[in-house]
Amino acid sequence: MSVPDGPSENILFDYPGADIVLRSYDSHIFHVPKLYIINSSPKLGELIHDALNSSDTAHDEGSLPVVKLSDAGIILHSLLTFIFPVSPILPSTTKETMQLLSVAQKYEMNSTLAHIRSNISHHNPSFLGPENAFYVYSLAQHYGLRQEALQAARVTLTFSMTIEELEDKADIMSGAALHELWKYHKRVRSTLASDLAEFRNSGARDTLTGLRCPWSRPSIIPLWLDSYIESIGTNFRLFDVAEFDITLARHIRDGRSCACAYITSQTIRTFWAALTAVVNGSIEKAQSTLSLVQRGVNSQVKSESNRIGLSLPQSLDVPDADVILRSADRVNFRVHKSVLSMASPVFKDLLSLPQASDDSDEVVDGLPVVPMSEDAEILDYLIPMLYPVRHVIPWFESKLLSLLATCEKYDMVSIQSSIRAEVRRRPSNPFEEGAFCIYAIASSKLLIPEMAEAARLTLDYPMTFETLGEGLRLFEGWALRDLIRFRKRCRDNMVQCLESFLEVRTRAAKIWVGCPDVMPRPGGFPNQRKMFSPRGSAISLRGIWTKSNKDSHIHWSCPRGFAKTF
Repeated sequence: MSVPDGPSENILFDYPGADIVLRSYDSHIFHVPKLYIINSSPKLGELIHDALNSSDTAHDEGSLPVVKLSDAGIILHSLLTFIFPVSPILPSTTKETMQLLSVAQKYEMNSTLAHIRSNISHHNPSFLGPENAFYVYSLAQHYGLRQEALQAARVTLTFSMTIEELEDKADIMSGAALHELWKYHKRVRSTLASDLAEFRNSGARDTLTGLRCPWSRPSIIPLWLDSYIESIGTNFRLFDVAEFDITLARHIRDGRSCACAYITSQTIRTFWAALTAVVNGSIEKAQSTLSLVQRGVNSQVKSESNRIGLSLPQSLDVPDADVILRSADRVNFRVHKSVLSMASPVFKDLLSLPQASDDSDEVVDGLPVVPMSEDAEILDYLIPMLYPVRHVIPWFESKLLSLLATCEKYDMVSIQSSIRAEVRRRPSNPFEEGAFCIYAIASSKLLIPEMAEAARLTLDYPMTFETLGEGLRLFEGWALRDLIRFRKRCRDNMVQCLESFLEVRTRAAKIWVGCPDVMPRPGGFPNQRKMFSPRGSAISLRGIWTKSNKDSHIHWSCPRGFAKTF
């Protein structure tokens, strides 16, 4: 094998006896004997066979047939070193290593995949650890690597799974992947608690034959050991030999003369092996809970001819239409170019391009067809708003956000503004219910005003995995991270605001003048213990205040009518 430079710097692999050229999507080429490739991957062999039989197969300067692959050159180069009898080369980054595993899995190279995983475990022990477990898990989910996803998920068991504590990790994975991880944690905790309870009552006692401890009930293991085993079910981080030794040392220190001080190393090893078997069994039971998140699967659009036709709002009739908008589900809408151009700079530029010929598939009844990515329902809402006719704005939040996103996409500023104005005039806020889901959908469509409104509305509810539920799947990582940080800022600003009321020397605290419970006593300070603690207040964050993004003022708004601005 050689890796030439100079004029042939794009050749990353040149194996003797090559009879085929593999070309990566970034134009790197690999001279290889196809027999090696076919033997390592029948699926890749089929792709090569089809490419060679194709009439448009390219040939390089040496008259070798060229097969184009959709993979990066650096990944293909690493993959080939695990196929041919040369020194294997792992990529330099974790992400590229996961891509390598993904490509080997895509081409169904089972033996090569096992070879790569073995090489990683022997030569790159730092590939997976507590410091990067969430990152590896997110990559495994992204590339569809279930084995790596399960390994990383197990390492994350040592972390507390609360939304706020995942702030710095939320943006590296999708909400759907995080939801799967949370379900896995929940199942592990539940299964582990049940299995450990059974182990405490039977299995553990069998490993400690002859141990007598005054701090235990007859026929029961010592209380300190019972408590330690039980604690593992709620805090997996305690499942560690060092934690066990600390617990034992603490008991011996407090127990004075106790037989536990003379437990043999062999007894401890026997106990730990039995405990490890129980823990591993519980985790294996929970593995079925973890599913790989399906990546963008595009729904197939039906193309039956009877789906193509005229579908306009009944109140709109445009006999002199000069263009057709075709929805994603292949419904035709006849409109005017001039109307579209006036409402949208995007359509103005689009319609100024050369039109298709009359015999093209993009022409119907002599009118050019503009394919749209929106479905017919959204266009049914949008098109009447372009004309001086009666229109309807959807009540369902998802449809409303989709309509606003369509206006954003086509730069229909005035229509978008009128939609928002009409929504504000409604007697009830359409985003009040399901604020977390609304925020997630609005963020995916980059609707900033709706994101801000929904984020404010979430302050009425705790942000937990239980509260979010299946709605967590709608979140993108960055949106979840930003919402966590927003709520933290809200909480911190609220606490700072409320604590100012406890300082009698500040202008805010003058509202307490005349109150005997808080006014300074002779030679003393206010009786602050009788005042409420802002950190323990049960009033919702949104009900108490909002923090302006434009200045440093805190706007205080108490639900019961008390209002003051600082």
